[in-house]
Amino acid sequence: MFSIIVAADENNGIGKNNTLPWNLKGDMKYFKTITTKVFSDKEMNAVIMGRNTWESIPEKYRPLPNRINVVLSTQLGFIRQLPLNENIIHSNGLNAALKYINSIHNINETFVIGGASLYREALTHPDLQTVYLTRIHNKFDCDTYIPELPNDLCLVSQDNHTEDGIDYTFEIYNKIGCCM
Repeated sequence: MFSIIVAADENNGIGKNNTLPWNLKGDMKYFKTITTKVFSDKEMNAVIMGRNTWESIPEKYRPLPNRINVVLSTQLGFIRQLPLNENIIHSNGLNAALKYINSIHNINETFVIGGASLYREALTHPDLQTVYLTRIHNKFDCDTYIPELPNDLCLVSQDNHTEDGIDYTFEIYNKIGCCM
């Protein structure tokens, strides 16, 4: 089982030129809290991302601390450039990444954190359990989008916020059957 965490505007836009089109410190704090929260200091979470998402993270923050970072790519040149670090793993696809993560005994939760093609695949994957969506109640100039959430997800939590004149909501969706 795994979760998705994503922020999207009213048009499901998630990025422009490989960057976030908004700067919401509250959303970044929420992302860090959700993706690092564990129940024991012997556990870690894993984050799965595509190559573009990895490259969009400022170098000083890579790898994302206190998480196993799984980077998906089939480009051999890129793979060779990944730093040697026990918290960075390379995989060539979502299923292979999930299989590897499931073999690690101290992983608490796994999150898909982008980009768009990985979100598309993850949203239809049978092992998807939860979606953490920050819905930004505005329209931004985006060139990257996620699809609509599938009908087999049900909203279980909403928490409204405003920052710098931008309204947004932390929404949590579970697979139907997980939230009954």
